Amino acid sequence: MQCFVQRCSRKGHALGGGTLEETFNKKSVGGVSADVDRSSIEEKLEVERKNRVKWGFVWALVCALTWGLGYVPLQMAWSVEPFINFQFVEGMGGYVVSAIMISAGQAIIFGLVLMVIWAGATGKLRDVGRIVRNHRISRWLLVGSLFGGPVAIFGSTLAIGYIGAGFAASIGLLSAVVGALVGWLYNKEKMTKKTVFGILAILVGGVIILDPQAMIDNITNPASADGVWLGYLGGIMSALGWGLEGNFSVRALDVTDSDASLPVRYITESSIWLIIIFPITLVAIGPGVFADVFIASFTSGAFIFWMVLGALTLGICYVCQYKSFPLLGVGRTLALGSLYVPVSLIGLFVFLGIAPTWTLALGAVIAVAGMFIMYWESGDLKTSNRTRGGE
Repeated sequence: MQCFVQRCSRKGHALGGGTLEETFNKKSVGGVSADVDRSSIEEKLEVERKNRVKWGFVWALVCALTWGLGYVPLQMAWSVEPFINFQFVEGMGGYVVSAIMISAGQAIIFGLVLMVIWAGATGKLRDVGRIVRNHRISRWLLVGSLFGGPVAIFGSTLAIGYIGAGFAASIGLLSAVVGALVGWLYNKEKMTKKTVFGILAILVGGVIILDPQAMIDNITNPASADGVWLGYLGGIMSALGWGLEGNFSVRALDVTDSDASLPVRYITESSIWLIIIFPITLVAIGPGVFADVFIASFTSGAFIFWMVLGALTLGICYVCQYKSFPLLGVGRTLALGSLYVPVSLIGLFVFLGIAPTWTLALGAVIAVAGMFIMYWESGDLKTSNRTRGGE
């Protein structure tokens, strides 16, 4: 991520090869000063900077809001047929198959329908084709979608089914630690003292969220759901997947428009589910059982309803996040985006009556604070937009 920040800082809105300020400061041909009211220009530049910061905040906060609320429909998806009673596959296998259908459902709905509509409305369909054909760009979206979908989303969905959406949302904050460590090792990014303090705070919050004693008691309790340990593993998978996705996908986002690259990312993820994961599942549980589960899932009105809501909220979250990056900066966007956790906890309580435990709430607060320590840069917000070089 920090590499993306540094590269964005070298991209001004160039007019004739320079920044806006440099362009307006240039002399006209022959050495005659341009007849421009400098104070008026500065006022217009100031208005532009403020607008960029304002819209950066708007996109980042909408991202946090939709991301947090997205855990409500994902929780509800586990409470409707055919997943509420595991009528086709019992025990641990039922949880895994249900998580596959739910994870694939939101990706397919958003990727194959909503993102195509979005790309068409924004006039980016041709750009989508160009990105797909440019393998030096699309390969990063492929790797990113692999970690973001079948690893992160699937793991988070497993965690929701076994432990609950509040836990799944909160443990996802550990992705910042994974992203920072991979960026340091793989992308040669600097590890500042502020980053280290932020990582430590997030790790402390993560330990409190996991609540090791309660986790051990739950895993060793014979009355617990079959394979409950998979729920905790799924939470860790979500942190690993999202942390790795950020490091790979950002390489494509650095040189493409998010309105064009996001459809490629979602269509790629949908293809992974349809071409790879579904056939593996079919072999594992048998063609007959797979057909029964698939038909029951995608003909269930309740399931489709919650999947459409889940796809909308989580998909719009991605759109808003990548729109905020160049306006507010990657660091501040991620810090503000971490507010999705309190939004999810409040949303789950208001809409579903699910109250978080005190350890979950405390750990989430500490982890969110660690995100702000880690990513919130000092200095004037004016310098975070791309007119001044950005981040």
